Amino acid sequence: MTNALTNKKPGPRTFLIGAVVLLVIAAVAVFSMLTSTAPADADNEEMMTITIEQGENANQIIARLKDNGIIDNELAFKYYLKTHDAGSKLRAGSYQLSPSMTTEEIVNELLTGVGEMIRFTIPEGYTLRDIAELFAAEEIMTADTFWNLVRTYDISGYDFLQGCPDNDHRLEGFLFPDTYFVAKDTAAEKIFAMMLDRFQEVWEQMPANKSGLSSYDTVILASMVESEARFDDERPTIASVYLNRIDINMPMQCDATILYAMPERKTQLYYSDYEYDSIYNTYQHAGLPPTPISNPGMKSLEAAFQPADTEYLYYLWDKTDNDGHVFAKTYHEHLKNRETYGY
Repeated sequence: MTNALTNKKPGPRTFLIGAVVLLVIAAVAVFSMLTSTAPADADNEEMMTITIEQGENANQIIARLKDNGIIDNELAFKYYLKTHDAGSKLRAGSYQLSPSMTTEEIVNELLTGVGEMIRFTIPEGYTLRDIAELFAAEEIMTADTFWNLVRTYDISGYDFLQGCPDNDHRLEGFLFPDTYFVAKDTAAEKIFAMMLDRFQEVWEQMPANKSGLSSYDTVILASMVESEARFDDERPTIASVYLNRIDINMPMQCDATILYAMPERKTQLYYSDYEYDSIYNTYQHAGLPPTPISNPGMKSLEAAFQPADTEYLYYLWDKTDNDGHVFAKTYHEHLKNRETYGY
C-alpha cells in the first residue's frame, strides 16, 4: 500500500515559505556584502601613496582605490560612504594606504586631506644644485632655505647617511628622484623628510649588495652610473667597469665627476678641463669621488648593488648608431674602438 503522506505534493503555502526563506537568505547575503568593512587583503600591509586630486568625486576616488588594490568591493565602499554621509567630504591629498586597512580606516584617512596640493618631479640624475634651482623656480622653497637645510637637517634617523660629509654635499645622492605631491605651503623640512623617506623605502627594497663597497660608497658608485649611463641594460656593466678599476688601483677617469665640480654648467669636457683642480677630478685623484655626484634612481642603485660580472675596464659612446656604450677589456681594444667610432 502506498503511504499517502509520502505522495503528498507541496502546496502553494510550502512554495511561498520556501521563496520567502530564499529571499531572506539572499537579502542577508546582500546586506552582509554591502555592510562589509573587511580589508581587501588583511595580510598585505604594503603602504602605497594614493593621491586624490582637487575636484575628484567619490566615484573617481573609489575607482582609484580599486585599481590600486586598496579595496576590492566598490559597492560596499559606496554604501559605507552613503550611510556615513561621507561621499562629499573626501578631501584632496596624498595618502599612505594599504590593502590591510578596513573601510573605516581608509575613509577616516580620506577625510583628513590637506587641501590644495602641488606636484613636483625630481628627474633621475639631478644634483642638489639642480634641485635647489627647481624648488626656487616653482616657489616651493628659496635657494637659501634649501642650502640651509642641506647643512643642518637632522639625519640621525637615517642609517644610510652615516659617513656623509658635513658640508654642502651632505645630502647629495639621497634626495630620491621621484614625483611628489605636497600641500601648498608645506614646510621645507617636511619636503626633505618625504624625499629622504622615499630613499629609505627604495633602499630597503635593494637586493644583496655584491659590490664589495660600503653603503655610502655604493651610492657614490650608483651616482656615477646614473650620470654616465643612458639605457637601463648597460647600467650594471658600467658599474662593473668602475669596480674593476678599483680592483687594480686604476683611476676612475669618470668625466661626470669633473663636470659635477665645475662652477659653470657644461655637458661635455674639453682637453683643458681634464686638468681642472678638484677633489672630484677622478683623473687626478685615485678611487671614488668623495661624495655622490647626483641623485641616482632605482635602476642605478640596483646596478651598483648587483653589478655585471665582466672584465671590462673601458667604455665609450657609440657615436655611429647612438644606441649605447661600447666596452673593452684592454687599452688596445679601447683604442681600436676609439678609431672605429670616430674619437
